[in-house]
Amino acid sequence: MMKRYKQFDSLVINDFTTSVWEHPLHNHNHYEFIFIAGGKGMHHLNKRLLPYQKGCLYLLGPEDEHEFLIDEETHFVYFKFTKLYLDSFRNEDAGEWNRDIDILLKIQEHKRGNLLTDAGDMVLTGHLFEIIAEEYRCNHLLSKKIIFQLFKSIILVVKRNKVGYGIKTGRDTMPGITGELLEYIELHIYEPKMLTKKEIAGHFHYSPHYIGAFFKEKIGTSLKDYIRQYRYTLLEQRLKHGHHSTKQLALEFGFTDESHLHKFVKAFSGQTFSALKAKYDQGVPETISLPQNSLS
Repeated sequence: MMKRYKQFDSLVINDFTTSVWEHPLHNHNHYEFIFIAGGKGMHHLNKRLLPYQKGCLYLLGPEDEHEFLIDEETHFVYFKFTKLYLDSFRNEDAGEWNRDIDILLKIQEHKRGNLLTDAGDMVLTGHLFEIIAEEYRCNHLLSKKIIFQLFKSIILVVKRNKVGYGIKTGRDTMPGITGELLEYIELHIYEPKMLTKKEIAGHFHYSPHYIGAFFKEKIGTSLKDYIRQYRYTLLEQRLKHGHHSTKQLALEFGFTDESHLHKFVKAFSGQTFSALKAKYDQGVPETISLPQNSLS
């Protein structure tokens, strides 16, 4: 059975250098940003072997399985957090950061490897993680808030790199419009009022009929069905990755109330919301509790 490492603290940061990887192939009950500050080797991630080197950044969710095969002594910085971490700052919009993590985990690029493509951003991210690790070690006054602000900066750097942060398709005779349509949907997927055919058509200065026909031709499915599938996939992913109240999910996903959420799930999948939630509450893999200074 797959090993599952279980973390109880909302945030654990590990900063270490090693030549020997001591952990079997495993997954976690939390999320991990892993930055390679130095060294090289192979990252065995979701049944694929991916070369890593200095400047690589990975994001793993609870369902991702991985291990490292080290060729050259490697400096790792791990930022391991639970969804409770995103809820821990009262003056912040935790929902916004939940949504960013949702979208990052939905894209396939996070399963393919490095999230950073720009050399300058690799250097910048290294500096951010260096400060984060130092603040975590020292635990000075306001260190927690500083770490959270730096964490937000890393999210923004990843978004700037555009790695999967918009589903890209081939260019067509209307330069960029297909990609722009998909990016618009992604940007507003939690705002149903912004995703009506009329609203989308107005944004791109086309008629509702034309935008619907164009989308169907280029994407191969109707605009409505694509949006419903996207919302359902994100909702299902959220249930896989953590425990959230129905009220919280309804609010974050832009449903008018819990009843609306239940109706959406039933109409799309044919099963009740309770059945869908129960599906992901079952079957907990073998777990190993880790101390804060573990490698994982």
